Amino acid sequence: MFAGFACSLWGFVRFGTFLTLWLWTGWHYRFRWLVTAFALLIVSFVSILTVPSLVVLVVAQIFFGGAIGLIYYSSLFYSMDAGDTKGEHGGIHEAAIGIGNCIGPATGAVALQFLPGLAHGSAIAVSALLLCGFGALLAIWKTAK
Repeated sequence: MFAGFACSLWGFVRFGTFLTLWLWTGWHYRFRWLVTAFALLIVSFVSILTVPSLVVLVVAQIFFGGAIGLIYYSSLFYSMDAGDTKGEHGGIHEAAIGIGNCIGPATGAVALQFLPGLAHGSAIAVSALLLCGFGALLAIWKTAK
């Protein structure tokens, strides 16, 4: 029971983050919130998969859940906030999430297949993919500025 709760903590934190962001609008259109969440996502993801400590696992899941919550909620908010085609934008948002839900695990599986002897090879591969996404986010922000 404890293992189930400990490994699901990020989901509870994500739910709390959704509620917080719904009630508090101070994060709207503040790029630093998104950048911070993305950086915390990468660090907490690596920590969850590579650090052999229960305390680190629990703390990393708190940050992971908060980061996932902010990224998910803000991307949904922004996709639905612009223009009159809110339903279409919401569909595109969900499609992008679906692509990410496929590419992330597939990257980890490919890393395990081709680098089976590398300790934490799948965690490293998915983290590299997340870093590429972080770089793309910064590049998009810089060109839009």
